[in-house]
Amino acid sequence: MTTEYLMNIGFIFKDAEKGRRIVGGADLKYSTTDLSWLDFINENILVKTKSGDFIFKVKKIDVFSSISGALNIGLTLYDDLQFDFLSVGDVVYKILK
Repeated sequence: MTTEYLMNIGFIFKDAEKGRRIVGGADLKYSTTDLSWLDFINENILVKTKSGDFIFKVKKIDVFSSISGALNIGLTLYDDLQFDFLSVGDVVYKILK
C-alpha cells in the first residue's frame, strides 16, 4: 500500500449531528489553487496512532483557512468503532491508488 502524508490531527469531533470528524493543518506542499488532490471522498485514509494503524472511509471533505492563513482540512468519516482510538497528534495519510 502506497501512502502520502496529509496532516496531523489537531481536533477530533464526535457529534450526533455532524458525525465523526477529524481536522488538521494540511501539508504545505498542497496547493490552495488546485484542490484536485482532495478528490478522495468515499475512499480510504490511513491513520497511524500509538495503538496501531487504522483505515477509515472518508464521507466528506471540508477545506478552510486558519487565522494564520494556513490551509485546514476537515474529514468527516463514516461511523467506525475504531474512531475512539484516535488522538490529537495522530498522523493521517492518503492511500494512493
